[in-house]
Amino acid sequence: MRGRKPNEDNVVPMTGDVKVEDFDAYARDRAAALKPEKMTPRGGKVWDRLAPVVCHPTVGRLKPHTVQAFVLLCDAVARYEQLVAYLGRHRESYVTKTRNGTQHKMRPEVAQRNEAFRQALTMLRDFGLTPAAERGLAVGGQQGKFDFGEDDFT
Repeated sequence: MRGRKPNEDNVVPMTGDVKVEDFDAYARDRAAALKPEKMTPRGGKVWDRLAPVVCHPTVGRLKPHTVQAFVLLCDAVARYEQLVAYLGRHRESYVTKTRNGTQHKMRPEVAQRNEAFRQALTMLRDFGLTPAAERGLAVGGQQGKFDFGEDDFT
């Protein structure tokens, strides 16, 4: 057989009576069961949007011991979305007159948005929710499984 051997760790068994809708319902139920009671309202909305995706049986990256990290992710995404909405209504820069003349300055919310983006992106990568992180998680587990034979390095 040519090519890489299949990785059995990420294979989801499918039988004739299991439907994709069952997986979706399981993901929604699991996300609701893991959701902490004390979350910010905006963070809770992000949880409701992202947690079923991460709880889906084919993904399975949200577990009880990673809930706190996922709450931080939800708060960072909510903060980023809030700042993007604010800057959508206001300009990113403003003009001020000083003793040196007219100056164009950036609003402080721009720096806050950039920091919230950096935090959210870091957490999204940790949960494999970016394309590059997803590719990295899909090919993981190959280290130490290569059979080089007897005379490959002699």
